[in-house]
Amino acid sequence: MLSNKQILSLAISVIAVAVLVMGCGQQQAETEKQKEIARLVTDEAWNKGITDVLDEHYSADYVYHIPPFPDVVGIEAYKKRIADYRSTYPDLHLTIDELIILNNKSVIRWTMQGTHTGRSDTYPYPPTGKRVSMTGCTVSHRVNGKVVEEWNHGNILGFIQQLGHKVSPPLTETTFARVTVTQMKPEKIDEARKLYKESVVPDAKAQKGYRGVFLLSDYTTGKGYSIAIWDSEEDAIANEQSGYYKAQVDKFKDIFSAKPIREGYVVTVQE
Repeated sequence: MLSNKQILSLAISVIAVAVLVMGCGQQQAETEKQKEIARLVTDEAWNKGITDVLDEHYSADYVYHIPPFPDVVGIEAYKKRIADYRSTYPDLHLTIDELIILNNKSVIRWTMQGTHTGRSDTYPYPPTGKRVSMTGCTVSHRVNGKVVEEWNHGNILGFIQQLGHKVSPPLTETTFARVTVTQMKPEKIDEARKLYKESVVPDAKAQKGYRGVFLLSDYTTGKGYSIAIWDSEEDAIANEQSGYYKAQVDKFKDIFSAKPIREGYVVTVQE
C-alpha cells in the first residue's frame, strides 16, 4: 500500500505530465493557427489584392526589409507596395513552398510568378510582356500576435535578368574599349549583324576579361563600329596576340569593302 508521501509524489507527477501535455497541445494549436494566418494573408493580400486582411494580423508600424532596396515602413506603405506589385504583374501568384513556425517567428519559402504587363509608381518601367518567376524566403517576427517586422530575401538578380535587363559590372580604372571602325557593303549589313550575333558574341564571351560588345551600323553608308569592352588593355592585347581578334575580323572578309581600322580607349564614364 502506498504511503501518503508516495501518493503525494505520484499526484504531483501526474499533474506535471498533464500540464506538460496541455502546454504542448496549446503550443501546437497556436502553431497551426499562425500557419493558417500566414496562408490567409498570402492568398488574400498577395494573390487577390485584398490588403485589408493585414489590419488584423500586422502592426501599424510594421517594417518590411527588402534588401538591396529601402525599407517599407508602416502597414499602409506595405499595402501600397503589394498593390504596385499586382499592378505591374496583374496575374501575380505567390505560392508557399515551405512554412515553419517557431514561437513568435515564422519562415516562409515561396515562389512568385507573374506576367509583366503593367506598371506602377514603384515599378514605372515599360511592360515587357515577359512571364517571370522568383523564389525567396521571408522571415517574420510577431509581438502580441501581430507581425511587426519582416525580412524578404529573393532572387532579385535572376528576376531582373528574366525581364531582359542586363547587369553590368562596375567601371574600374582599367576598363578598356577596343573599337574597330569598319566599312561594310550596305546590302550586307543584315548579314553582318547576324554573323556578329551568332558567332562573334559567343566567341567573345569565352575570352578572359570580356565585359560586353556592341555593333553600330549605318545602313546608308555601310560604316560601322564594333566596340568590345574588356577588364583591361592587357586583356584586349592578349586576345589579339592569341589570334582571337584576327579570327573575328576574317569572318567578315566578304562583307567589308575596306580594311578595318583598330583603335583603343580607356572607358572613363559608364551610366
